[in-house]
Amino acid sequence: MDFDCIIIGGGSAGLLASKEIAKAGCSVCVIEEHQEIGYPVKCSGLFSISGLKELGIKPEPSFTTSTIKGGRFYSPSGTEILAYSDKERAHVVERKIFDKHLAREAIRAGAKIKLRTRMTGVKANKGISVSTEGIDGKETLKSHLLIGADGIGSNVARAFGIKTPKKVVACAQIEVESAEIDQDTAEMYFGREYAPNFYAWIMPKGDVYEVGVGSRSKEHTPLELLKKFIQKHPIASKKIKSESMLEVNIGGIPLGLPGDTVADYTMLVGDAASQVKSSTGGGVITGGIAARIAGRAAVKALEERDFSKEFLKREYEDKWIDEIGSELQAHFALREMFDNISDSDMDELFKIANEEGIPKLMVKFENTDRPSEFVKGLLKNERMLEKLQNFMDLKSLS
Repeated sequence: MDFDCIIIGGGSAGLLASKEIAKAGCSVCVIEEHQEIGYPVKCSGLFSISGLKELGIKPEPSFTTSTIKGGRFYSPSGTEILAYSDKERAHVVERKIFDKHLAREAIRAGAKIKLRTRMTGVKANKGISVSTEGIDGKETLKSHLLIGADGIGSNVARAFGIKTPKKVVACAQIEVESAEIDQDTAEMYFGREYAPNFYAWIMPKGDVYEVGVGSRSKEHTPLELLKKFIQKHPIASKKIKSESMLEVNIGGIPLGLPGDTVADYTMLVGDAASQVKSSTGGGVITGGIAARIAGRAAVKALEERDFSKEFLKREYEDKWIDEIGSELQAHFALREMFDNISDSDMDELFKIANEEGIPKLMVKFENTDRPSEFVKGLLKNERMLEKLQNFMDLKSLS
């Protein structure tokens, strides 16, 4: 065998899994199709401090651009919810540098990374055989295990017949030089006119600002909606002082609950496994938690020489579900609510939330990666329960 494990995809999930495997003394190679780790940027870099700590990632000045203490949320008609405290809750990071930091950590642990190389085929027969084409020409690499960390529309999942969710959010985000928002507050805007079935956002990012829109619109591209949001939104357009773009990034986010994440010799992690927070689209923390579990499962499989689907299910899939499955279910329930609710009902929901002191509840349950306790607290409020039960599958949360 060339390696104990091959990982397809050099994003955060693949890099975190590779570090777990390498630090145990096993050989691991990460195959990344792009010529540089961290490029192209496909999503925002707003991560909870608790989540980074859970991943064992110490915020470094090199990639940390801003620190967030709260959020402003705007309903379609402009009703504002402010959830803010003096406690630092999240960091905004420069994704390009953040991912390179993870890559350096993996390399220091002993992982190998092959850039500008793509998987062209894969076979499983008493091990894994991966065909690649790239910087070293055409190669066939062999390993005991394969981890698919190749993101939305995973080729690894497709090769092994693993079904993935079909719902996708298309996102566009830009950096602008000037915006009038608080330096420690992220802003989210809801409404079907500007961000159908998702939301728009503005957040500080060091000496610049990130403005983005996520959407499931079939009529408009995310860039079209982003331009409309910047120019015409009655609140946001007054805050964004520059339309000149310093950077443009476009990407997609899978939405939906994960299905199978294992096959013989194979595990899926991160966006490839849809280990994403359906409510917000964030997946670095949840995908990273699962990726580290996958790395440890790979080490155990190598020790016991058992690469069967049953073993990987027990050591990886069952364990990541125990760890974050209920949280992903809570995120999915929130996403279903946002999808089903009309703009007028959303406005009323914001009004009730302010009257019932829900912003204080949002501050109390600050872990946005694990919202199940917040949702339980939310549903204890009779007015919120009466309103939400029309739009949420409450049985899925029991």
